[in-house]
Amino acid sequence: MKGLQSPSFNSSVASSLQYECFEDVESTRVKNYVKETLKSRIFLGRYIERRLINQRVGYRDIVVVSAAELELKRDLLEVQHKLSSAIKVSWIGITDTDSIGCSPAGGVCICTEIDNQPFGAFWFQIKTLKFRDEEVIVILKCIRHITDGFLEVEPILTGGTTKKYKETSLNKAVDVSLNETYNDIVVNLKSALSISNVKDFFTFLLAFVIAIFTGSTAFVNFLGNFILALIREMSNFVKNSTPMFLGVLDFFSKIVGGFYILLAMLFKQQAPMPIDKRRLTYYGSVPRQDVTYDDGQFD
Repeated sequence: MKGLQSPSFNSSVASSLQYECFEDVESTRVKNYVKETLKSRIFLGRYIERRLINQRVGYRDIVVVSAAELELKRDLLEVQHKLSSAIKVSWIGITDTDSIGCSPAGGVCICTEIDNQPFGAFWFQIKTLKFRDEEVIVILKCIRHITDGFLEVEPILTGGTTKKYKETSLNKAVDVSLNETYNDIVVNLKSALSISNVKDFFTFLLAFVIAIFTGSTAFVNFLGNFILALIREMSNFVKNSTPMFLGVLDFFSKIVGGFYILLAMLFKQQAPMPIDKRRLTYYGSVPRQDVTYDDGQFD
């Protein structure tokens, strides 16, 4: 008959209803547990940015929990694990910094909604957890803003001991790397300073010294021959060029002397004609005649 159903179908329906009822009870228990675990918890965190999570969830404000909040970080990771296993949603507002690309590495982030607050460090309080269709969001309350100057004075609030531990670990790693480098250098030196290498080194050194000595001797011999040849050629040059040099000096001296003689002739004064004292002239009624005496008459 059509109105009758098989016993197997009824049992499957009953089991599915029982499973769904168990699932609802388990999810309700997990929700209550996580709310009781995180509700009214006060912690130090830093509001760093506002980011788009995905198209369904939209934008959320990212708060990085301080490294000093070790207990809260452990509880947040536990809550994240329980929610991911008990509730099927696309996003849980608790995650680690590595998965979303925030710093510092190994930290815990809370994706929440913050209104009208600047970026920076705050004392936060967890009010509650809201379970939406696509996400689980942690509702935070900003209690007090903390300045960076206060954090510098009190580094323990930002996990200063953790930083010191990291610096110590880094120093240890540097020391280990230096020790490894030193060991490598020692091994390379031991392999380089073998008997055959030392023998080859001294052989090369002896050959190098002999080459320097022979090269120096040849260079000194060549330099001496070159200097002697240069002196000989210089003496020949002086011997052959001396007459020519003297002739050039004589030529220029004649030019200068002639120039001075020319100047002396140009500026020399004209002397008057000398009077001939042996010539007598008579003046009177007798016509003037000149009497010239012969010098031979008085001999």
